[in-house]
Amino acid sequence: MSWGAGYVTDIAYAPGYYAEQSPRLMALAALVNGFAATIPARDEPFHFVDIGCGLGFSALVLAATNPGWTVTGLDFNPAHIARARAMAKSAGITNCQFIEADFTRFTGTDLPDFDAASLHGLWTWVSEPVRQGVVRLLAEKLKPGGLCHVSYNVLPAWRGMIGLQRLMREAGSRLAFRADRQAAQGFAMVRRLMDAGSGAIDPSAARIIEHCADKPAAYLAHEFMNEAWAPCFHHDVAAALADAKLTYAGSPRLLENFPALALDDTARAIAAEFEDPSMIELLKDVTANQPLRHDIFVRGATRLDPMTRDAILRAIPLGLAVPYATRKLTFESAAGQATMNAGLYEPAFARLAEGPATIGDLLAIARASHPNDSQGNPAELLAMLIGTGQAIMVPDAAARMDPPSVRLNAAMFTEKMQGNSLMNPVALAVPALGGGVSLPGLAAFAVLRQHDWLSEATIGQTLPQPDDAVFTAWAAMAAPAADDVIVDQMKSAFANFFEQQAPMLNRLGLPC
Repeated sequence: MSWGAGYVTDIAYAPGYYAEQSPRLMALAALVNGFAATIPARDEPFHFVDIGCGLGFSALVLAATNPGWTVTGLDFNPAHIARARAMAKSAGITNCQFIEADFTRFTGTDLPDFDAASLHGLWTWVSEPVRQGVVRLLAEKLKPGGLCHVSYNVLPAWRGMIGLQRLMREAGSRLAFRADRQAAQGFAMVRRLMDAGSGAIDPSAARIIEHCADKPAAYLAHEFMNEAWAPCFHHDVAAALADAKLTYAGSPRLLENFPALALDDTARAIAAEFEDPSMIELLKDVTANQPLRHDIFVRGATRLDPMTRDAILRAIPLGLAVPYATRKLTFESAAGQATMNAGLYEPAFARLAEGPATIGDLLAIARASHPNDSQGNPAELLAMLIGTGQAIMVPDAAARMDPPSVRLNAAMFTEKMQGNSLMNPVALAVPALGGGVSLPGLAAFAVLRQHDWLSEATIGQTLPQPDDAVFTAWAAMAAPAADDVIVDQMKSAFANFFEQQAPMLNRLGLPC
């Protein structure tokens, strides 16, 4: 067996920034559910550890946009560590370190205790000794009150893929040598079965296969080709992390924290028969059939009284994350279609269209606009706005782009777009957000071209607005071999971006 102990080692993990890894979103999930948690400021001492950091995008974005923090990325693959270190060095990010760590032995003796940790893309895909080592590390080094994010493939949504994953891995390993080619061959075989209407493909498996259809082969390799791949139930993850004195505190996908949105009427009635909150989570997984869970755990759970919790939530500043004209009051939830209270949310959207505002400000405006309506609570307002993707936390609206963030964005774009379409999303680091914002590749390309104007002396100044000639030049840069039709489509896309999205991003602290 190779040094990877059955984990893919010959192909790098797909690069990406994941908002669920943000310690602020972890804290917000805990607060929404009534647990004590601190939302850290950008400049205060705070230690975040990304366990299984891959190429380090999340760690680097959080380090670049939070200069007071110390960020540590841990990964067992030395190629990942080398590339993450190189990107940190080229961007000039000095508050982030990357350490090669075999979690079956790594104790973190030389690491300072950490305030928050994330395990993204790790739990389902590694062996039991690795999971035990991670739990041991959390027990020893995560501070009391510290938060931990864990993502994993959850049962029963993956029940139909268990046999197919084994078929992919066994067939692929016999048809090709490199892991990405193995995955492509194995996945193609499964697609043949699905396209032929095979009874081996149940509806839950078909949804996962369709979701993965446009993913690059490197992603498929890390998803399906690991020997220890094992989807699991939430209860089993919670039981394992209990050995590190961790308690489930909620989901960073905020809408999932509200049973009225996460469960249908029958499931809610069943859930009400139990005092054990894990039963609610099991009912969510059984009825919603979502394949990936993002869980937040706290080491040392402390309950807040509602008044204290609400006072904390009212102080949280938000910014509008979609163009105002595209706002929506109706959305789909696991329990079906839901509609926001127009008396509360229309004034909130209108205020956010002017710039960031606190939850307390939004509630006050709604009450003033509709004094006879019963307006919502701060937890609900936060969850609806952020959970529908229409708002984002803005911890420091006065922060401006700085050289490390600008350089990091250029490096992440180059890495992410290698062999990928410009329609694929890519994250950009934004200091005002204390994290990243995801944009389609073509939009990110336009932002980066605007940032070519920026230097240490000019950051924060108004950028020149591009015109048709600039769009033509950008199209030639982005797609040198494109024909006139493609060039015109790209120019139109650039023009639409600056008309519709750029004003919103400017208000969020991303000049363009």
